[in-house]
Amino acid sequence: MSALSGVGSRRSKLTFAVSVYLGLIAMTAVFLFPLLWVIGLSLKTRLQVFAMPPLFVWWPTLENYIGVLSQADFLQAFVNSLVVSSGSVILSICVGVPAAYAFARFPFRGGSFLFFSLLVMRMLPPIAVLVPMYILFSRLGLTTTRLSVILAYSTFSLPLVVWIMRGFFEDLPRELEESAWVDGASRYAAFRHVVLPLIRPGLVAASILCLQLAWNDFLFAAVLTNNATRTLPVLMAGFSGGDTGVDWGGMTASGALVILPVLIFSFAAQRHLVAGLSSGAVKG
Repeated sequence: MSALSGVGSRRSKLTFAVSVYLGLIAMTAVFLFPLLWVIGLSLKTRLQVFAMPPLFVWWPTLENYIGVLSQADFLQAFVNSLVVSSGSVILSICVGVPAAYAFARFPFRGGSFLFFSLLVMRMLPPIAVLVPMYILFSRLGLTTTRLSVILAYSTFSLPLVVWIMRGFFEDLPRELEESAWVDGASRYAAFRHVVLPLIRPGLVAASILCLQLAWNDFLFAAVLTNNATRTLPVLMAGFSGGDTGVDWGGMTASGALVILPVLIFSFAAQRHLVAGLSSGAVKG
């Protein structure tokens, strides 16, 4: 009987493991299908894109990628996106990390209300603040500049940084800083040489989330930029018009190129991203 029960237990475990893997494969296929479909369209000619029934086996071509990369507007838009996204991330981190440290280490009256006020700002729909921001930037002479887009993105990414990093600072034992003070370090030196290295996963996680927000945004960039300062999402919208209709090849090829930098950066920092999301975002 014991041998039969052991065989049955192994079969049940094997059945459970197979079921779990099949479920994970099916879930992965569902999430990856849109991305694979976009990449597939980018590797087709115009006739192959509109072929009926759709072609699932074809000879791929790189003419859409060559056409997109040969455009001077695409390279300019790529530089604009890089500058705007990097500026937004740097500004959000430089302001948000000290603010989160202050929330975690210096309790003050009204601190909880102020902290949740920041979260309310993050919850607002972007369209609700777009017009006031445009009026403000117009009076400051910042419209159609990359600085206006950086400030607009930082408005929404800054509360996210404060929310994530506050949890990291609260999880960090105060004794580590106190030990540095005993050794003669100032509060700033202890923050720089002791605290910041220990919260690196949180910094990476917050940076990636801010980068994705700024890199993929269309609304603010469409209103606050012109032809010289427009970003990649705004440029991609140009493939949907024209006398020949929607250029699906160019749109999907540019979309794949837009996804690639963030994808590479996210995979490179995957370990820190998982640690940051699982550690810092659960407190507060």
